[in-house]
Amino acid sequence: MSTETTTGGQAQQQLLGLLAGKMISATICTLARIGIADHLTDGPQPVTALATATGTDPDMLYRFLRTAAAVGVFTEHPDKSFELTETGALLRSDVDGSLRYLAYLYGEESVWNCFAYAADTLRTGKPAGPALRGGRGWFDYMADSPEYAEVFHRAMTGVSNRAPEVAAGYDFSRFATIADIGGGQGRLLSAILAANPQQRGLLFDTESAIRGAEPVLTEFGVRDRVDCVVGDFFESVPPGADAYLLKAILHDWNDADALRILRGIRAVIDEDARVFVVEAVVPGPGEWHFSKAMDIAMAVSLGGKERDLDEWRELFAQADFQLVGATRTAPPHWLIEAEPVARQRR
Repeated sequence: MSTETTTGGQAQQQLLGLLAGKMISATICTLARIGIADHLTDGPQPVTALATATGTDPDMLYRFLRTAAAVGVFTEHPDKSFELTETGALLRSDVDGSLRYLAYLYGEESVWNCFAYAADTLRTGKPAGPALRGGRGWFDYMADSPEYAEVFHRAMTGVSNRAPEVAAGYDFSRFATIADIGGGQGRLLSAILAANPQQRGLLFDTESAIRGAEPVLTEFGVRDRVDCVVGDFFESVPPGADAYLLKAILHDWNDADALRILRGIRAVIDEDARVFVVEAVVPGPGEWHFSKAMDIAMAVSLGGKERDLDEWRELFAQADFQLVGATRTAPPHWLIEAEPVARQRR
């Protein structure tokens, strides 16, 4: 066999493996939805017992588990029993950093089906998601879908498990009051306040998010230092904070809408206050980073985007801010700092 043939065969297998990503992702998302990992907390279980516990067909469940085991999510034993791996344990509902609800969210019908219309997004530049949600954006859709609203907020709380790392990566002690805009259930704000016991916080989000904040604030012991405010950051944001946080918010929106959010903050912020964006910074050509895949998800589902450092700098400038720092923090995020451009200098 020639070297060229061997190389060609390897390339073909590599591409086939990449194409199988959709099938593998669907398998994991489906197993997350039924909560399979929660039934494996005490060790290996036969597939028949797992099928009974989850109300699924034993033969079909075996095929799903076998596929997930082949990529390291479970360990398959010869007797058709399965157990969790270190990776699969993150699909449990009760572990720190759980990705169960994020996987459930990725498999949600309107999110998943957006990719079937990716060619339309490629041609038009418009997301497919709103059409699949009856003309509504994701957040309006959630307002009418309590199940998915709960899944979304749990997913965001799960991926915020490294909030203490973000909090420790910057000296927030000089800010007396910190407002977390679109802060969900408050994990990042709580981590910052826990590290800075003299500060107060303001948690600003929709009613469905604020409703689930109490346990998180209590867990961190900061409930008495946080004011929870329900609102819409496209209408206005609370004034008076010394720092404004935006974690995983702006990537949900196109540049025009992201500017509306930043300009709303600029309208109420003092000249010596700061804005902190916790998001990915897309790296240069040829470098793999999760943000490059997430950028496509944002495009087809929400019309949002991930941004490189130059795009962040330009976005801030258009909102009358100046980017003053960007520091790597808990992957895949950076902590991006901006200050208001002084009025007299404009």
